[in-house]
Amino acid sequence: MPPSAESAAPVVLITVDTWRADYWGKASDRVPTPVLDALAEDGAWFESAYCQVPLTPPSHASILTGTYPSSHGVRDFTSGPLSPEVPALAAILRNNGYQTAAFVSALVLDSVWGLDRGFDLYADDFAPEHAHGTSPGNVQRTAEETTDEVLRWLDGQPRGKPYFLWVHYFDPHHDYSPPEPFRSRHASDPYAGEVAYVDAQIGRLISALKQRDEYADSLIAVTSDHGESLGEHGEPNHGLLLYETTTRIPLIFKLPSRYQVKGRKVESVVESVDIAPTVLQALRLPQGVQQGMEGRGRLSALLGKDERRTPAYAETLYPLNTFGWAPLYALREGRYKLIEAPAPELYDLEQDPGETDNLFQQRSALGKQLQSKLQSRLRTLESGGSTAGDSPPVDPETVERLQALGYAAVSSPVPVSASAVGNLADPKEMLPVYRRIVNAMDAAEAGRPQQAVEVFQEVAREHPDLFIVQFSIGVNALKLGRPQQALEALDKARELNPGYDSIDLNRSRALASLGRLEEALDVLRGLVGRNPNFPAARHQLGALLRRQRQPAQAAEVYREILERRPDDWLAVKLLAVNLTEARQFDQALEHFDRYLQARPADALTANYRGIALDNSGRREEAVKSYRQALELKPDYGQARLNLSFALLRLGRPEEARETFQPLCTTHVQLCRQYEEHFQQ
Repeated sequence: MPPSAESAAPVVLITVDTWRADYWGKASDRVPTPVLDALAEDGAWFESAYCQVPLTPPSHASILTGTYPSSHGVRDFTSGPLSPEVPALAAILRNNGYQTAAFVSALVLDSVWGLDRGFDLYADDFAPEHAHGTSPGNVQRTAEETTDEVLRWLDGQPRGKPYFLWVHYFDPHHDYSPPEPFRSRHASDPYAGEVAYVDAQIGRLISALKQRDEYADSLIAVTSDHGESLGEHGEPNHGLLLYETTTRIPLIFKLPSRYQVKGRKVESVVESVDIAPTVLQALRLPQGVQQGMEGRGRLSALLGKDERRTPAYAETLYPLNTFGWAPLYALREGRYKLIEAPAPELYDLEQDPGETDNLFQQRSALGKQLQSKLQSRLRTLESGGSTAGDSPPVDPETVERLQALGYAAVSSPVPVSASAVGNLADPKEMLPVYRRIVNAMDAAEAGRPQQAVEVFQEVAREHPDLFIVQFSIGVNALKLGRPQQALEALDKARELNPGYDSIDLNRSRALASLGRLEEALDVLRGLVGRNPNFPAARHQLGALLRRQRQPAQAAEVYREILERRPDDWLAVKLLAVNLTEARQFDQALEHFDRYLQARPADALTANYRGIALDNSGRREEAVKSYRQALELKPDYGQARLNLSFALLRLGRPEEARETFQPLCTTHVQLCRQYEEHFQQ
């Protein structure tokens, strides 16, 4: 459908991960942000905007759908993907003639969450060079890299055709390591340096819009998924608690020029769920409300018109599902904020913006009134909840990547008995334990597994029923080459959370390291049977079958992987290798050729392709393939030996001896084993 004149404006949504509401120029003097300040002067900004969950996937789900977590289904890391029943801003705009593209900067927004719905392009592929930060699992694009990709995409867009562009920047997320000159300028506050760096990169994007003569009539929204607790209230990061540091977010709107909004600060309390309906309202596209968006369009507030006061809601199920502690819920109404917890909290944000003076006992009538309103809100939200709970949870591989980003994430909720629900620990009381867990995880991801194990063991002595701690002991003991210790810890973890599939993946590794291969295979077969959508389990099963000298059975495992993930290049490669070892050479060559078209610089593949060619009677081609393997890896002894024998079979003994000779200095044992074949 072609867009109407009113809806033809380009739409740019920028989300800056982990960006606090008080870390930009209009909010404080903590960090200069000239680009964002200028954008706000060309539009308006909300002083009191709140996210629905201080975690990246669920918060972005609310931003992009205009619905609350109970409706879209992404509650925390144990959730399934976005419910197909909820509206999606990108899909609505695409149906109205917009080209849609998203560029995300970290694996935490992998399309596994379903946030790619409605996007013609969802750029979430990450190459090895995108591993930035101290954690090897902290895979992300820098703001500069993401902006480079965005500008290339913009260059390919025809002028005059509307587009919806979502750009996600990850840099302010832990760990804080801005590039120069921002590192030096903000040496005492590297988090501020990250924000300043992102501001500069947003400036490049704004400049491109101006060069395309699209800035004036574009609709630009800049916000964050959540803030960051830089140690306030004892929280080291975000997700566990619901204080202002992590739930209040910046929100800037630059409207198309016809609205003539300039430099307006809006005091209304708004939520992340209001962003999508506000975009549609400004474009005069009412479909969002019709399709079930729960947020409210805030155009009238942006235009300076009075609005009735509405409360803001936030939740975190992260304490419950990962640690077995109490979930938290919050309601901000006017100047007061309630945090519902085993020990409830009430704050007057006008008098106490830092939330240091809990008034719940002192103002009990007000506290109970807000509790009643919060319970009513919860009943309303849960009664209209999504069917996403029927979806499979996020795969364990994604959860492992989330753990590398500093979350104590799990894909299967920790079981909590009905009798224990009313007696769950208050997360704020468990902060000392939580900080030790986070520190241990940081040590593990920084390559210090011994330190991690020691800290986890200390926590386990005090809290033996914390599943995530037992699991982490097991994983890090494996890294240290202690399979028996790993197996004992993993067995304990399995008792505490039998639904968490990564436990059995690591149990199989421990059993294999102990030489108990049949037991390891049984564990993996059971795991694959329970969770067919777990590629790492199938990969490990294939590796163990090959180790058991069952290449044909291993090949079947890799075929099963490719049925579900046709572009799993490692599976393509290993399928071809195992087919070669099973002497199914023609089939192997088909897969080798496909793999090498996509990944040509692979010595092992070139060597095994040579073996398949050699055994198919195509020896001249085999020689070329062996030579390619040696060009890529000159010390590849097996490829050199294979090339030497191929040359012998071709009747070229002198060349074969010359090729073989370097083995006698680089691979002495291999040389002694075969040198008689090359003696004159």
